[in-house]
Amino acid sequence: MRRAQSVRHYARPSIALAADDLGVLREGDESNEDVLRRQLLEKDRECDKLQMTIQALQDQLAQRPPLEQIQELQREYRNLELLLQGTQRENEKSMAETERLKAREKMLERELTRLAGDNWQANLEIPPVSTMSLRSSSMHHRSNTISSPVTLNLSRYHSPSPSPRLDVSSGSRPGVLDTPRASSSPTPYDQSSHDRRPPSNEEKEAQRQAALAQIEQVRMLILGMDQRLDTRESKLVKMLERAEGEGRRYESKVAEAQAAGVGVGV
Repeated sequence: MRRAQSVRHYARPSIALAADDLGVLREGDESNEDVLRRQLLEKDRECDKLQMTIQALQDQLAQRPPLEQIQELQREYRNLELLLQGTQRENEKSMAETERLKAREKMLERELTRLAGDNWQANLEIPPVSTMSLRSSSMHHRSNTISSPVTLNLSRYHSPSPSPRLDVSSGSRPGVLDTPRASSSPTPYDQSSHDRRPPSNEEKEAQRQAALAQIEQVRMLILGMDQRLDTRESKLVKMLERAEGEGRRYESKVAEAQAAGVGVGV
């Protein structure tokens, strides 16, 4: 009787599931060795995954360029950056020079219009050239052209020549020179004014030939300026092509550095 009461208070063990010492749930018929074996297989699979990851990282590390090559790329990058900055500064200077030459061109065109008229190209017998070349050449030598004696003589040639002024003789204005000496005999000044004559055809032809020679000098000067400006323009074009080539080379080097997986900094 007493034994039956004491046994009655024990709970019956679960048939479906049981807990081992490690706290891992297992089936009723599974032993501790089976549980450990299953856990070991899972750990082996995780180790295999880690080994594959390590192998992939080692392959990437083997494909990475050496440190010397990366440093060489960095130095190349800095050199190209400095070259690009210098090219940009040169381009800015060229643009400023172009603007200054445009202003000088306008001033020269106004001066030529004032001296030779609106159709100064036809008057000076200047052949038509490209707008860029004529603009640059006119701007480059404006000061020399305006201040040269050729231009001054050209302005004197195109301006109307004053007629020779006849000086007043003794008898032309009574009451001004009414002394007996002035009325009786002509003075040397009156004699020299009396000897003045209009220029002959030979003198006019000589003046015309001199003016044409001066115009030819101006034309040759402008043509020479055109040639020099063409040479300068070709140099600028070559410089721009070189800058574009260096820019493309710089971009390729940056792409190579980024493909190498290294951050490049100036």
